[in-house]
Amino acid sequence: MEALRFTIINLIFILLFFGCKKIVNKSELTFNNCKVYIKGKEFTGVFEILQADKHVLTQVNKGAIKKEKTFKNKTLLMEKTFDSCNKGYQIIFNSNGKLNSEGSFFDNRRIGVWKNYFKDSIYTIEY
Repeated sequence: MEALRFTIINLIFILLFFGCKKIVNKSELTFNNCKVYIKGKEFTGVFEILQADKHVLTQVNKGAIKKEKTFKNKTLLMEKTFDSCNKGYQIIFNSNGKLNSEGSFFDNRRIGVWKNYFKDSIYTIEY
C-alpha cells in the first residue's frame, strides 16, 4: 500500500511539473551570446513568436535553445533541434504536413548532405 501511495504522489508531481509550463512572449526575453535570459537569469521554458499566419514555439533549457517548431495555420512546417549555438538538424514539411527535406544547418544555412523527398524517391544534395 505504501509503494502505491508513493507512486501516485510521484505521478501527480510529474503531471503538475510538465503540465504547468508557461509560454512567454519573445519580447519578455533578452538574447546575448547564444543565451536566452529572463529578468537577468538563464531562461528555461518555451517562448513564442506570432507572425501573421505563422506561429513559432522555441524550447529553451538553462539559457540554450534546444528545439524550435514553426507552424502555419496549425500545420507543422519546420522543426529544428539544436546541438549548439545556431547549429543543429532541421526537418521541413510541405503545407500538407508531408516530409519535404531534412539535414544539418549552421547559421540558418544548410550544411552537409540534405535529403529531399519527392513522391516515392529520395534525392540528396551536398552543401
